[in-house]
Amino acid sequence: MKIFSRKPALHAHQWVGVFLSAFLYLVCLSGTLVVFNQELERWEQPQIEEFDAVSADAVSKALTDFATENTAQTEHYHVVFPTSGIPRLVVENDHKAVFADQQGNLLETEAFPWSKMLIDLHYYLHLPSTIGIIVVSTLGAVICMLVISGFFAHKKLAKDAFKWRRGGSGQPGRIDLHNRLGIWASPFHLIIGMTGVYFGMAGLILTLVAQLDHDGNRQAVMDKVFTPEPALTQQADFPDVETAITAFNDMETGHKPIFLTVHDVGTPQQFIEIYAQVTDKLIYSENYRFNSKGEFIDTAHYDDGHWGKQLIYSIYRLHFGDFAGMPVKLLYFLLGIMLTALCVSGMDIWLAKQGNPPRLSAMWSALVWGSISALSVTAVAGLYLNVSLTLTFWLLLTGGCALSLLKPGFDRRRWLRICALSVAGLIVAYGLKHQQAVLTAASLQINSALLFVSLWCWWRSGHELYK
Repeated sequence: MKIFSRKPALHAHQWVGVFLSAFLYLVCLSGTLVVFNQELERWEQPQIEEFDAVSADAVSKALTDFATENTAQTEHYHVVFPTSGIPRLVVENDHKAVFADQQGNLLETEAFPWSKMLIDLHYYLHLPSTIGIIVVSTLGAVICMLVISGFFAHKKLAKDAFKWRRGGSGQPGRIDLHNRLGIWASPFHLIIGMTGVYFGMAGLILTLVAQLDHDGNRQAVMDKVFTPEPALTQQADFPDVETAITAFNDMETGHKPIFLTVHDVGTPQQFIEIYAQVTDKLIYSENYRFNSKGEFIDTAHYDDGHWGKQLIYSIYRLHFGDFAGMPVKLLYFLLGIMLTALCVSGMDIWLAKQGNPPRLSAMWSALVWGSISALSVTAVAGLYLNVSLTLTFWLLLTGGCALSLLKPGFDRRRWLRICALSVAGLIVAYGLKHQQAVLTAASLQINSALLFVSLWCWWRSGHELYK
């Protein structure tokens, strides 16, 4: 029997997808939402002043005041510029982050617990970080395997490229839609899978190369991939970020500053690094380095360095669609929905072939739609309660699955309505919490999307297949 014949490919595609469907769904769903992580962070604190630009002296004032008020020992200071994708000014150390207005006056502490919980779900599945990132990257490899095996399993790839049967039990149409989504978006799915593998396996590969070529010296390998820090000997004065920012602006590079980091705070090796987005490349940034007095040292040469270094430094933006602005984010969101829908439809097809066992089918619906409901209720909890949002999410999700296992009457139709009501409840709770701030752009762009999701879920629950 040939390994790449249709039958073994179909079996591999089917059983790998079935056994890992729940994990794949949660990673794909959270990843689709994390595309808008910057917008979600703004949504959690909509009352913060927003602006497009800030002066060097305002940044200096904000950082100086912040350092004066927060004296805990730290290795870094960070400044996030309003040109970073979030139109706000943030100053922070290794322990705390605070917003500042356009004049550099400190505002309130940065806090986005729900967005952080969502990001951790995508990065680690809420497992310990070292284990979680390996598990999630392994799922990235699984996605690649499912895409490739799906191609080999398809009998009439070209002929059926636009085939979509409607009516009847819904199973033929479900199979056609699953195949169409898998084929049309396969380049995107492979990119997401391969870049996802990198995040988890990079550390393992780094350790392996260090053992083979550098006597176990991981830093030596890192210095080849990422530009090493400059060797400096200087008086450890407070960093002159105003001079550094002014010097960067005078260079007229055309690059957009994202954030600034002061490394090795309070030591002779202290230096200032401005990360600036290169708008015509996928690399995360070109980094401009200055000494403590704000005098320019050199760039990190990611913009004009070896192509391999540029490739590695581009993986983050390629994976999350963080380039070319909102149009690309919307495209990644749409393609992410397609990937998430593949996880759902694949399991739906398998359940239909098994005769739709009531308890298993109800549990699957609880996972799919109950996870969105759990995220909504968790967001409400984050608005009003000081509780662990990770624990809240998993209690709600596992509770919903257990309920459907014990009472199969909680089927897809009912879970769609629960989802619709949960999302609507989040909109109401958010409005009561933030009141006038719900009219800001930070609120409206997310709440409008939430309203659409709520209405769609309620409408979909009335579909004839779920009656």
